[in-house]
Amino acid sequence: MTNESNFIPSVNSALRVLEFLSNEQTQSCSLSEISKALSINKSTCLRILKTMQRKEFVNYHDETKRYKLGSYLISLGTRAKEVNDYISVAISHLSTICHEIGQTVVLAKQTDPYNMIYIGKEEPNQKIRLTVATGENFPIIGGATGKAYLAHLPDEKIKQIIDEFTVDGKLPKYTENTITDPSIFLDSLKSIVQEGISVTDSEHTLGIYAISCPIFNSRNEVVLSIGVFIQSTASQFLDIQSIKKSIKHHAKTISNKISRYI
Repeated sequence: MTNESNFIPSVNSALRVLEFLSNEQTQSCSLSEISKALSINKSTCLRILKTMQRKEFVNYHDETKRYKLGSYLISLGTRAKEVNDYISVAISHLSTICHEIGQTVVLAKQTDPYNMIYIGKEEPNQKIRLTVATGENFPIIGGATGKAYLAHLPDEKIKQIIDEFTVDGKLPKYTENTITDPSIFLDSLKSIVQEGISVTDSEHTLGIYAISCPIFNSRNEVVLSIGVFIQSTASQFLDIQSIKKSIKHHAKTISNKISRYI
C-alpha cells in the first residue's frame, strides 16, 4: 500500500522477513515457509536470509533448518529504546495500569501510513488472560487501538488511509462486527475525538472488547496509543466506566511526561 517512488523492493522484502519472524506464531520458520508466506521467490528469499545471517539479523539452525531472529537485534532494540526516551517513559507505565485494572494493557505506534505495531505490553497474573505479541503488526483501521490513533491524524491523512483500504466501496471485513461502510467508519472516528476514547467489541478480533486512548507530544500530535484488552464475555461483569476513566487518566499523564522529549 504505497505509491512512493523511492521504494527498494529488496530492502522491503528483507524488512518483511524480519517482521514475519518477529511474530510469535512464526518466530521459527524454514526457508520454504518464509518464501511461501511472503510470496518471495525462493532463491531471492535465500539470498536475503543469508545476507542477514552474516550480519546476525537472523540465526540459522543447521539441524532444524529453521531461521529465527538474530542476536544483533537485541543490542539494536536496546539502543533504539535508549534513543526513543519517550517510548521508554510510556512503557514504564504499563505495569502500573495493568495492576490497577487487572487486564492486559498494550502500547502501539504507527509503522507506516497504514499499519501499527505493538511495542509494549503488560499482562495480569491470571490463569486466563488475553495475550498479544510485541512486534506484531495490525492495520490502523482495525480495532480500538488503531482507531484511537487514526482518529487524531490530520483530516487529509485520514481520508487517504480510508481511501486506500476501501475496495468496491467497502472497508475490509474482519468480523461480523467490523464497520465496512467508509462513511459510518468516519463517523466513528469523529466520536472518538469528541469522547477522547475508542471502544470496540470484536471489530477486528473476535472475542476482544478493547478500550484505547491516544497519547500526544508537545505539539499535540498523536504519537502512540494505549489500549486495554478484555474478553468480550467478561466485559459485562466489569466496571467499564472505571476502566475508561483510568486509561484516559494514564494516557494524559504519559502525554504530559513525554512532552519534554518530543
